Amino acid sequence: MKNFINYLTSVLLILLLCISCQREITLNLGPNGQEENEETEKPVIPSESDNLSKVLEFENAKVVKNENLPQSSAPAEAPIVSNFDKSISYTAGSKVILPASVTANSTITGVYVQVKGAMQYYDVPVKGIVNGVASLPFNLPEAIGEGTFVLILKYYDANKKIGAPFEITVTITKPSSCGVTKVSGGQGLTSNIFKLTGTTGKVKISYNTFVVKDKIDVFQNGVWIGGTGMQTDRTVLRKALDCSVATESRGYVGMQSAFLFDYDSRMGTDIEVVVSGCEDGGTRWEYTFSCPGDIGNFGIPSISTTSVSSIEKDKANSGGSVTAENGSVVTMRGIVWSTASNPTIALSTKTENGKGTGNFQSSITGLQPGTKYYVRAYATNGAGTAYGNEISFTSTAVNTINLSLDGKWMTTSGNGITISGATGIFYVFSSSWKEVEAKGLIKIGSQKFKNINNISTYKWNCLEYGIRTENGIPVEGLWSFDGVITMSNDGKSITAVSNTIMLGTPKNSVTTYYRQ
Repeated sequence: MKNFINYLTSVLLILLLCISCQREITLNLGPNGQEENEETEKPVIPSESDNLSKVLEFENAKVVKNENLPQSSAPAEAPIVSNFDKSISYTAGSKVILPASVTANSTITGVYVQVKGAMQYYDVPVKGIVNGVASLPFNLPEAIGEGTFVLILKYYDANKKIGAPFEITVTITKPSSCGVTKVSGGQGLTSNIFKLTGTTGKVKISYNTFVVKDKIDVFQNGVWIGGTGMQTDRTVLRKALDCSVATESRGYVGMQSAFLFDYDSRMGTDIEVVVSGCEDGGTRWEYTFSCPGDIGNFGIPSISTTSVSSIEKDKANSGGSVTAENGSVVTMRGIVWSTASNPTIALSTKTENGKGTGNFQSSITGLQPGTKYYVRAYATNGAGTAYGNEISFTSTAVNTINLSLDGKWMTTSGNGITISGATGIFYVFSSSWKEVEAKGLIKIGSQKFKNINNISTYKWNCLEYGIRTENGIPVEGLWSFDGVITMSNDGKSITAVSNTIMLGTPKNSVTTYYRQ
């Protein structure tokens, strides 16, 4: 009986050992159809080239068991590759897209890819070239640990002409937590995943891109939710710009500042921060990532609007004063105006007057005469755009006339030009304002003119109607040749000058009318 019990105990121990062994050596079918021995507790180390090569995921790739890539073709026949990121950084679990500009004598159809030092390589089909750029997508499984490896790539065309090899250094980082991690780097594309909780709120990224400009973009489920520039499509964010063309208009900044974005856990708890470190300029950058709601003393700027002055028919002056930035550098300031109340920077009628705190002056232009306008100063930082107090004003009114594009007088009454006469025939002017038919008269305000005679490009003499008096008593109306009509050089206004003595008093009036 004792021997039987010992026998059963031995059998049970063997079974337990087998189960344990089975758990540790379970064979799995890898992403490229290979058998791989996966120990789930142990990450794949990037420096172990062969193991790493077996877990990288390239779509529709063929595995070639050879440590040597195919030989490159002669330079005159081979595809030429340029403008690619020499180094990138991504978090394990990310999808990576490697872009490169490729020129070839025929269509690019594929690329050979090898982890440097591995005993195999991949033959990956290329789906298409867009604007001369080939894109190679692949996945970094979460099983990959922190570290660095190098990819060697060779593009080939439909004639199997193979380009020269080029290398891309890939750095793998682990997912980060909010509030504790400072991320830093240099040139190239750097992507970090931050795993957040279900708490919804505003998140602050405090950054320093120093002197050489870099760009920061934030994505949630592939949707842009914040950054240092305008909204960016994640699918086209594949490469950092050269430092020589990395400008603020493209979202690249060189400063120490911060910005906010709204985090909504319902869209997913993984936030991707992508830094485009400009290429070939010795750039460096760093940032920290707050937890939702933990933004401290951070807000939009404090700003007021300067009173409006020097008001004319088409322009005026104003400005503003930024008294505090409130935790983030003011990157743009100015004034905005409209005929509607509460104008915003979405309008084109605005100025840009520098950065930072302090007073600034602005010119309001393009106004219509006799029109009421509303103006506000504004200032933008990483927390948003603040507006100063609203001020209203009315531009100076002027006498106006209506002219068609071919130069004809159009108004028939009112405070403009009245064309009348016994025969009812209008004066008509050509595009050079010369008289075509001399009948009737022109009334400009209270002044009447006829027999207009062009004496220069912009000037006409004419007969002007007046009243002759005797002993202070009007006796007859008469026409005297002492009126002058002058057009401005830009063709936008005319000035009528009257020198006639009317009712014994020299008139000597000057009236200017503007084209509407």
